[in-house]
Amino acid sequence: MEPEPLPEGYYLPYFETILRDVRSRYDDLLLPRERERAVAFLALSLSARRLYVRMLTRKGPWFRQDGLRYPEIPDLPQALADLAGAGFCALGAQAGPDDLLPLLRRDELESLLDRIPVPRSRNLPRAALAGLLSGEAARPGVRELLAGSVPAAAPLELEWTRLLVFLFFGNGEQDLTDFVLADTGRIRFEAYPVDPRGRLFQARADVDFLLELGQLRLESEAAAAAGNLDRLGQITGTLLETFPHPGVRQQRRFHGLLNDLGRAWERLGDPDRALACYALSLRPPARERTVRLLAARKRLRQAAGLAAELAAAPWDVAEERFADRFLRRLARDENLAAAWVLTRPAPEPVPEIRLRLPRHPSGLVEDAALEAARAGGWEGFFSENALWRGLFGLALWDILFAPVPGAFQHRFQSGPADLGDPGFLARRRDAFDHRMAELAAPGAFAARILDSAERKRGIANPFVDWRALAPDLLAAALAALPAAAGLSVFRAMAPNPLAFGHGFPDLFLHRADPPRCMLWEVKGPGDTLRPEQERWLRHFNQEGLEARVARVEYLPRPD
Repeated sequence: MEPEPLPEGYYLPYFETILRDVRSRYDDLLLPRERERAVAFLALSLSARRLYVRMLTRKGPWFRQDGLRYPEIPDLPQALADLAGAGFCALGAQAGPDDLLPLLRRDELESLLDRIPVPRSRNLPRAALAGLLSGEAARPGVRELLAGSVPAAAPLELEWTRLLVFLFFGNGEQDLTDFVLADTGRIRFEAYPVDPRGRLFQARADVDFLLELGQLRLESEAAAAAGNLDRLGQITGTLLETFPHPGVRQQRRFHGLLNDLGRAWERLGDPDRALACYALSLRPPARERTVRLLAARKRLRQAAGLAAELAAAPWDVAEERFADRFLRRLARDENLAAAWVLTRPAPEPVPEIRLRLPRHPSGLVEDAALEAARAGGWEGFFSENALWRGLFGLALWDILFAPVPGAFQHRFQSGPADLGDPGFLARRRDAFDHRMAELAAPGAFAARILDSAERKRGIANPFVDWRALAPDLLAAALAALPAAAGLSVFRAMAPNPLAFGHGFPDLFLHRADPPRCMLWEVKGPGDTLRPEQERWLRHFNQEGLEARVARVEYLPRPD
């Protein structure tokens, strides 16, 4: 389907929508100068406003003025003058050599080098010419010569525009592109109600915290890569000592950065700093890394106590398996028995089948296993996470998009803003329990999911990959899957769908008469089970499904 055409000047209404929404929703969080900038922008001429947003949406910050000509901006010099006069644009005289050199064509570089003059070899590449000119920039008159060589312009107030976009979307990943994708039909979003009074941020400190956090992440990655211990230490100290404890929706990024810093200090051989970072983090694998570091320092009782906490209330699948194995090893090797170990039976081994197969032309071990299953009378397809996450998203579609306060801030969300929050399920508990009871009725499980797929196909949902859920595959899976097994998956995912929505078996195999399904996690030579894969295989076997690890050994290639 061809994208819908966009009207002339389409980008300006997008930006002004953001500006109006932020002024309406967050005016009390804006500083006086930020409010003044909003008033000044809206007072600009139409052409000036269009030109400013045009520059924002292009890669800059500096542009050749002759590259800023658009049919909907008839008087470019006047638009530039309006912007410069209001402080929204810098012109070429304010640019430095490093700003202007990337804008110059090869012939323009040659001409400038001739005028200085600078001796050089013939037929140098453009980058070499720019390097020569850069090296001459400190000579008297060269900077002025550069400034007059090409009329240039750059948008100002970029921090202000970044703040507006961040407040509107509530994250640092989305921008004006989402308007374009939606209005051209490339992405379709659910028609959920947006509460204009709902706010993700209640205090300016929370906003500044997150904006600074993004910058600190970039700086910490650079410092770790360069081995800059001083800067890494400064960033760590900032997080540990000066940042306030963030609110719920800020936790994931804050604690993720703490984990990254902890691993960096581990690699650099400073376990004390690593432990300090992990102690404040509320995201995996902080507790697992803490247990490992404590054990490495022979603080075994402290490590065992924390591991028992992980076992009793794991944050994710990896914590659950790690705690089980760690505590059993302590009980066996260190004679440090824990009540949890003594009262919990060891998990049953995951059933396996072994296959000796020729290599598939695609090179994928899953394709080789699927072909072998078909030769044995099964139908099937590669399902992995897409099938099970898709079933979850389709069965609970209206619950995911329910008007929970604060869940929907704008019309470009594929799911609720609190999806990763600890209270996600609690806010929808009654609706979820009611839906589970509905789906348990005979025939209701498949009927609701198929109906939801038909009505919502193509609309964005955080759990539904429409490319992997063709109608025939979905119908075949639902015909063979017992509803009780599907409901058990939903209950296991619901407390934290983002954490527990991974690791499902690779292949969904099915037969029609009688309806029956089997699940294979395919492993080629040398491949091992991940914790989340092992957990789901055990889960499906406990629910009465045949879930197996299919270990493939390749036959020798024919001569």
